[in-house]
Amino acid sequence: MSNTKTSPKRRNSDLAMIHIAAKRLFGDVSKGGDGRAAYEDWLERHTGKRSAGKLSTNARIDLIKTLRKEGLIPDRNQGGKGPTIAGEERPTSAQWAKLAALGRTMGWSQGLEDERLRSFVKRTAKISSTKFLSRTQASKVITGLEGWVAQINTKGGGQDAMS
Repeated sequence: MSNTKTSPKRRNSDLAMIHIAAKRLFGDVSKGGDGRAAYEDWLERHTGKRSAGKLSTNARIDLIKTLRKEGLIPDRNQGGKGPTIAGEERPTSAQWAKLAALGRTMGWSQGLEDERLRSFVKRTAKISSTKFLSRTQASKVITGLEGWVAQINTKGGGQDAMS
């Protein structure tokens, strides 16, 4: 009988969950993707490794617990579907990816964890963190960021104006 903590299925499932969270935080994290370097830096800060595949079973489990706690991957008992506590639907994967991409466009390298994005979310959606966004609030934040990017591009402000 195999141990579920060390089985290949468990490892693949763990890596998939880590990469789902990474995609939400940084967008395209595939090799050569726009968010890859930021993802590797983030992973190294949290685990000491630059690749999720090199993590031990316990390190993967600890990272997944942290990601669940931060709302980046669904909690097992919630199933990741359905309403927020207030009864609204959670943002879609496309919304998370768009938020991360707009953050990178603004020069905010920490993805959904970036303090400047959190500050924008706080002003726009009136909540303390990106992890508490509903779909409606995420749409408002995306629209606001798109407007800000367009305004900066129109004025020719460049990267300095964005950071």
